[in-house]
Amino acid sequence: MDKFREKILRAIKLCNEELVNRRKGVLGESTEEQLKNIILPELTQLLTMLNSNQLPAKEQRYLNSFANAFTVWGWNMQEPTEIFVLLTELNNEYKNIKA
Repeated sequence: MDKFREKILRAIKLCNEELVNRRKGVLGESTEEQLKNIILPELTQLLTMLNSNQLPAKEQRYLNSFANAFTVWGWNMQEPTEIFVLLTELNNEYKNIKA
């Protein structure tokens, strides 16, 4: 679980860096709204659940932000950004982590 926690923290840090970039006008695949309103809150909630050992049942574990990036936002899977790669890894690991 420690490696999973570290990956969540790395994703949060990367998202915060990207958020700063968007506010400075630096374009990227993720938008300020995606980062601020969906991805960061979900990652923070996941970290809280992990730290309190209160993960949902295995069949209920998925990241909305991964699903949105993949289907709704149309992020580029052929040349994925670091955020997309991390969300993919977290989503896959989240499904299988032992609580």
